[in-house]
Amino acid sequence: MRETQPVIAYRLPHNLRSELKKPLGKLYPQNTIREEIHRELIKPAEKIITVGDVITRNLLDTGVTINLAVIDGKTERTRSIPPIDFQEDHRVASVQNPPATITEELINALKNALLEKKPAVIVVDGEEDLAVLPAVLLSPATSIVMYGQPGIGGVLVRVDDALREKVKMLLERMQV
Repeated sequence: MRETQPVIAYRLPHNLRSELKKPLGKLYPQNTIREEIHRELIKPAEKIITVGDVITRNLLDTGVTINLAVIDGKTERTRSIPPIDFQEDHRVASVQNPPATITEELINALKNALLEKKPAVIVVDGEEDLAVLPAVLLSPATSIVMYGQPGIGGVLVRVDDALREKVKMLLERMQV
């Protein structure tokens, strides 16, 4: 266990929680997500990023190559799930990120992983949900970021300037 506390860059205020529960992109129901993902991936993407254990496992099970996965070993914040078996060539980073926050450590790990040519995995001690926001902001244009929508399915967003602007505005409301 680490002795130092992580530096919080952003904290989710209560008045923003309901807004962030709305999907940032196209929501795919759980029963159609695999076929819809493959349909969407026909269009080229600079990078494919997943945030969440279940969505990551779904993509890997269908043979999709993920450039960056952000996971925490849990689903819906409490239930532990079996470890995801990544290929040996993935670079792995471990970070602390308490619930309802985005730490500087997480942001730096995302930056470093997105610069890598090799696939990367960020294992979060805490909660990975909000990693979607800096992942969108830091990803190259045309990248795909996918994340789980608990109990419903998965959300797919294609990174562009309009989405980045929306994320910047959300992060401004979360500054510590």
